[in-house]
Amino acid sequence: MKSHPPKPFRIRPMKPTESGVIHNLARSLSQFFPEDFIIIIDESLNKHPCLVGLLGDEIVGFLVWTLRDADTAEILWMGIKGDYHGLGLGSMLLDSIEQAMAQKGVTKLVVSTLSYTVDYKPYEKVRAFYYNRGFKSLGIQSDYYYDGVDRLILVKTLG
Repeated sequence: MKSHPPKPFRIRPMKPTESGVIHNLARSLSQFFPEDFIIIIDESLNKHPCLVGLLGDEIVGFLVWTLRDADTAEILWMGIKGDYHGLGLGSMLLDSIEQAMAQKGVTKLVVSTLSYTVDYKPYEKVRAFYYNRGFKSLGIQSDYYYDGVDRLILVKTLG
């Protein structure tokens, strides 16, 4: 039974030379990131800050984020290597960005994910993860990703 993150799990900013590792990690999560999203993730890595989670020297997780305004940060992309799901590593990445944003005076953290209006099992766990971490539904944007594929916008108040 999975319970606690393996030790030592470290979080730090991504180095520019590590974008290829994040690319490969995202590609390995094809049930969450279709191929056309990988291109967008790659572009995001060149424009936005990214935190990486490491076990030893291996990157097993990432979180790409941006500031929308002085009060709001947004998680653009987040992924954990499949073998490490359920160990608390995603929560540790989320804790890290929440703490950093709260220290900057940011009061809201926003994330978008596949809506519950789309019948796709892998995202049930994603939505549960965010809800269990205190995110609340802000609304649904119809046909956001593709025709008939809606996004759910979630928000969490920090501090």
